[in-house]
Amino acid sequence: MAMPPFEKLRALRAFRAQHANFFDTLEDHHLIGEIGFHQAKGTPLTLKEVFLLDIGSISTVQRRLRKLKERGLVAHTPAAGDRRAVELTLSPKCVEIFANYDVLMSSNSAARPAARRSGEPKHVCGLCDTDEGGRSLLVDFLAKGLKRGDRCVLIAPAELHAGVLSALHRRQKAPEQIVVTEGNRTANAQFAFFARLLQEAKRAGQGICLAANMAWTSSKNLRIDAMLDIETRLDAIAGKHPFSALCVYDARRFSSGEFLRAVKRHRDHARHPVLLG
Repeated sequence: MAMPPFEKLRALRAFRAQHANFFDTLEDHHLIGEIGFHQAKGTPLTLKEVFLLDIGSISTVQRRLRKLKERGLVAHTPAAGDRRAVELTLSPKCVEIFANYDVLMSSNSAARPAARRSGEPKHVCGLCDTDEGGRSLLVDFLAKGLKRGDRCVLIAPAELHAGVLSALHRRQKAPEQIVVTEGNRTANAQFAFFARLLQEAKRAGQGICLAANMAWTSSKNLRIDAMLDIETRLDAIAGKHPFSALCVYDARRFSSGEFLRAVKRHRDHARHPVLLG
């Protein structure tokens, strides 16, 4: 059941009042929009590219970016391909603000939760020590998501994609709502990817079912702290949206200490056991 229109208006007014001081000028709105758009595509803007957008003079853009950075909304990081260049991304704080705004704007924001049992886990870990065991966990989880009509997402190193999709196809035909990706090279870019998926799923009145082989993080050279940051933010998403996620850890790739730290980022494991494959 969608949020009644006048209740939505009140919620939007309160939201805008809470965050009004974040964006003082029209240039701020343009900068946030362009930086967020390119971040969600996985191609963050460089500082040089921002200057070419004709948002304002170079001095104006520099001043507004400095203010946005001071407010914790925009981050500057060296570009992976050229350490002399600087890439601009929205901070997790900023991405979460707009994700919450999208929930308020979406007329389908409450369309899917009723399809899930209240006691069903939404963010859990799996542990395997063989390729077959890990694949089985991912396939079982995605098959349940497809049965619910969720937008399903597989995140794994490229060499594991074919095996999971082939096994899933043998159980049931895999429709177009399966999104397959190798993951992004930064935690911020990955979170922006999740935010975009949520927006698309909400517009379609769907939930999201995410199955990840966490070896993707090492294939993208993500450090353990970045991986745990992603897990923490996934747990927050799962607590607020029609979103379920399984994160499979291979004991041959992750130490017991790393796995235990990851488990602690999954609040559902207070009530549900770790899945074994």
